Amino acid sequence: MYRIVALALIAGGLVFSPFSAAKAETLPSPKVEMQSTIEQIIKVAGTYPDDAQKAVRRSKLRELINPKFNFTEMSRRSLGANWNELTPQEQSEFTSVFSELLARTYLSKIETVKPGMVKIESESVNMPKATVKTVVNSKGDNFPIEYKMSFEDGRWQVYDVVIENIGLIGNYRNEFSGIIRKEKFEGLMARLRQKVA
Repeated sequence: MYRIVALALIAGGLVFSPFSAAKAETLPSPKVEMQSTIEQIIKVAGTYPDDAQKAVRRSKLRELINPKFNFTEMSRRSLGANWNELTPQEQSEFTSVFSELLARTYLSKIETVKPGMVKIESESVNMPKATVKTVVNSKGDNFPIEYKMSFEDGRWQVYDVVIENIGLIGNYRNEFSGIIRKEKFEGLMARLRQKVA
């Protein structure tokens, strides 16, 4: 009888999952965390604005963004089904090189950010996922950027970035899939190492 009742409750959505509504209320807001990160980025960019301070600026920004991005998940998603074909060593190697490429690309875009350039518009939470929508104003033009986030180990981390409705990771996945088809995984790694170098 208990099993029947339990199944009925689950089917009716009355049994709370590990991410129940009650628990969600006590979790940090992804929007608030994103706002805090942006403010820290602006502070670092303003503290080291000169080109002569570029190395220090990027080092400080890298320390700031590393824990905010789930580079392992981004790496896995960027390879899609090809990820499962790799050995653990190859997965680790790819994650290391791809993470470096992602971090450098992102740093080059945010290192000159100034107060008022980024506006956070909204958040949408469906545990353990969330989307934070922002608008970046650059030279008079507005660009919508969405951060796809997941809640793991007590914090929100970005696993994809959608720029003007184009997903960064989906873009990479299409590109990488074509390269692997023609040049195998070794060919992709050679290209990525060359870009990083």
